Amino acid sequence: MDEEALTSFMAITGADAGTAQQYLDITNWHMEEAVNLFMESGGSGGASSQASAAPTAPYGDHEVRAPDPSKRQRLVGGDPFDSPRMFPAPQFFNRPTNLSRYNEFASSAPNPHSLVQQDFAQESIQRLAQHMNASRDDDDGPSRRDPQNLSQLFQPPASLMFHGSFADARRQALEQKKWLLVNIQDETVFASLMLNRDTWSDDLVQNLVASGFVFWQVASPVSTEHGKKFCALYQVSTDLLPVVCILDPRTGQKLVEWCNFIEPGTMTEKLSDFCCLNSMDSAPAPPPRAQPVRDPPARATSLVDASEEEQLAAAIAASLEHGGGDSSDDDDDAMIVEEKPAPAVLEAMPEEPADGPTVTRIQIRTAVGSRLMRRFHKTDPIELLWRFVQHEIPEAQTRAFELRTSYPPKTIALDATTRLCDAQLENAALMMQWT
Repeated sequence: MDEEALTSFMAITGADAGTAQQYLDITNWHMEEAVNLFMESGGSGGASSQASAAPTAPYGDHEVRAPDPSKRQRLVGGDPFDSPRMFPAPQFFNRPTNLSRYNEFASSAPNPHSLVQQDFAQESIQRLAQHMNASRDDDDGPSRRDPQNLSQLFQPPASLMFHGSFADARRQALEQKKWLLVNIQDETVFASLMLNRDTWSDDLVQNLVASGFVFWQVASPVSTEHGKKFCALYQVSTDLLPVVCILDPRTGQKLVEWCNFIEPGTMTEKLSDFCCLNSMDSAPAPPPRAQPVRDPPARATSLVDASEEEQLAAAIAASLEHGGGDSSDDDDDAMIVEEKPAPAVLEAMPEEPADGPTVTRIQIRTAVGSRLMRRFHKTDPIELLWRFVQHEIPEAQTRAFELRTSYPPKTIALDATTRLCDAQLENAALMMQWT
């Protein structure tokens, strides 16, 4: 959270801290868009009263000079304006031309009270917006010079979506041998807008969805017929929206379901895990069936109630249990301690590059359950991925492992000459397995 932006928003609009943070969260902490949204929505926080009252303070703070000493004089002659005056009128008032010019100047001069009542809020907003845009240009480059409006921030991922009915989306997923990824949203729930702004716009998420799924999204199940049918067919509660689920296009079975907003990193993990554990080449999973509950066979409560065969079997088992106790000591004495070979000295990793057009992010899910994320140059060799895993997991230095892509699932060949871009591993989500 940017405390400077929060303080500036409160100073400009007069809103409290909660209202200021709400408008800044909606606009992704863009100051100009947050202030414009507050003004357009008719928000009240005392901004107008403060703006009108603030400029009056300097007039009261000026030092007032001491009054001139009083004088008594007797006037000789008439006044040009036919009104008694304590001081003689200046000489230029007797001239008609000068008098007309004075009246013209007096009528065109600004009223001091109008200057006091002038609203400087809009001017302050413009100056602050220019400062914010200049700082964005320095940090983010020319791509951020045109601020995004609200419709662009929360618009659905049109380039990623399948535009058509649910039946057509399922048919295309079946033809392309991909999973069917469905997102049912509610435009009145802010979590749905956050999915569009943060999750579906993430590079890793887009790469996973484009390579292994057909993505079908419904903006509102209430206003669209397709959304109503889907929610009724798969028993999706409208109180839990937004909902993301994965379907098997071969059977139409719903395999997994997630509710509410999902962070981009969490969505990447969920989709990569699903692709690693499931394959369209294998047979579809059978629908779940209720297993009948069988009563366990009755057992004898004691050896007295047992039959002769059961008593004999119990005696044999007891003798074997007691007779084999001494063999463990011999095995311990014969145990040979094997020395593990010392790990080879690894070559140091190059410095991680900053974001740019020639840089890509790669995520690796390790065999120990952790997840690794790092930026690489697209021209880096594939061998650098193995070295990165060995640096992060010491066990991998002495134990063989392999790296596999999530979708389509395939093993990556270790090659010191092949580059990441040649292997099409930009923004890839990989999985590490022991061999």
